[in-house]
Amino acid sequence: MAATDIKKKADLGIQAENPAETLERLRRCIDLMERAYGLPKRRGSNPVDLLVQTILSQNTTSANTHRAFENLKRRYPDYQALLDAPDEEVARAIRCGGLANIKTKRIKEALEKIKERGEGTGSIDLDFLKDADPEVARDRLMDLPGVGPKTAAVVLLFAFNMPLLPVDTHVNRLSRRLGFVPVEASLEEAERILEMITPRDKYCSFHVNLIRHGRAVCSARAPFCDGCILREVCPYPDLAGQKG
Repeated sequence: MAATDIKKKADLGIQAENPAETLERLRRCIDLMERAYGLPKRRGSNPVDLLVQTILSQNTTSANTHRAFENLKRRYPDYQALLDAPDEEVARAIRCGGLANIKTKRIKEALEKIKERGEGTGSIDLDFLKDADPEVARDRLMDLPGVGPKTAAVVLLFAFNMPLLPVDTHVNRLSRRLGFVPVEASLEEAERILEMITPRDKYCSFHVNLIRHGRAVCSARAPFCDGCILREVCPYPDLAGQKG
């Protein structure tokens, strides 16, 4: 999408206030969440581990994701062993994470593609992304089976410290309720808008703490607006007819 189109979407999201006020609300939002949930630390994760974990996390809870990933690590000493294993065996190992057959196929296909990039070395790693431009790295990751914008951004932000802001279901929901992203924006537009208006050194904090807040307070069906730490910067309760 062209930068001018993204800018138009950003303008739609802040039509009730000027850009400076929106940025101030966003900074206040980040500050309030850091006080409540702490300042997240970027983990020096193995990029392929993180990719596999993120594929496993699709349509399930973080607890189930962790269990499924630990099952894989216990059963297979390395990713070549996982590739050599029968699909049914791998699916049994990750059954607790749901969609086991689909995720097995995606993980194996992604690992095979990564291995092909090793140019005959048999290496299964993502070192070829290390010095790439963030947008190029995003596109290369999204060429892998089962990897969409969120999965690519998670791997590049947390494994390579690249300036990309992942938009999962919680970040998407809360950023719209907070008025930072217009309701009609696509996920791609939401990601680009948030990357434009969020300070780069706060991408990790904003992403992680919005997820925490979405799980603990601002759920999809029953947000607890009266007790919300973001009440002072959030227009959603009034728009939804909740006075508090």
